[in-house]
Amino acid sequence: MPDARPASALKKLFIVFRAYSWPASLVPVVVGTVAASREAAISWPVFALTLAAALLTHSAANLANTYFDWRNGVDRAETADDRGILDGLISGRAAPYTAASMFAAAGLIGLWLAWTRSVPELLGLGAAGFALAWFYTADGAAYKYRALGEIGIFLAFGPLITGGTALIQSGRLSSLPFLLSFPVGLLIVAILHANNMRDAGEDRDAGIKTLAMRAGPAASLAVYRALVISPFFIAALYGMKWAFLLPLLSLPLALRLLALARAGRFSELVPATAALVAVFGLLFATGLGLSI
Repeated sequence: MPDARPASALKKLFIVFRAYSWPASLVPVVVGTVAASREAAISWPVFALTLAAALLTHSAANLANTYFDWRNGVDRAETADDRGILDGLISGRAAPYTAASMFAAAGLIGLWLAWTRSVPELLGLGAAGFALAWFYTADGAAYKYRALGEIGIFLAFGPLITGGTALIQSGRLSSLPFLLSFPVGLLIVAILHANNMRDAGEDRDAGIKTLAMRAGPAASLAVYRALVISPFFIAALYGMKWAFLLPLLSLPLALRLLALARAGRFSELVPATAALVAVFGLLFATGLGLSI
């Protein structure tokens, strides 16, 4: 809902780029880096560049989503939680150009990494990631509006970022990073699903379709529960003791999220789910590092 208090410059940036969701970029990069460490020594400058590219792409995608939702009448001033354009923190005119500039900056980093690390396969992964990010709500595709958002987000923030990061570090494509992306990828999808549960009424009024809207409240709650709890079980399947045990420390937070969802406290649920991604993901990555 609208906040009448003036925002500082830093707070404006956090609102415009939805910084609460940045763990969704950070964690897959960390997991991919740890997965690659079994085959190659970690380059921390490369890690920093990879993380920068991921955060730039993620922030650009968030801003593009804000712009298209605003332009298509999905976000309304009276009810929307995404306040960047609606509260004048960035203009509707500047938003797409800013997003495009950030996509371009991320692309340049990706090109440099593909060249200096001799991994041309990165170009294909990067192109797929850009397409998933831009066409999430862009004209002509807008797959979010066709109840396909969860699939796109899982692919982008699960296999693509995790596998791409491992490729950059190790110099080769490997199945392990892609498999290890599943628990974190599902939790990241839970952020989106919580957001769509919150916005189901507004999305229906705007004439768009999301999984949460199509499924209805009861089934959507069941999907959210599965997205939050299944990563703990999947982590057990890898046969790595610490990668299973350490994430269990985040189980109380997961149970709190289920209580928030059951109570319909969706505005709290969205950032709290992002926090679970950070806590579970970093514990999972630490466990992988101890197990590999």
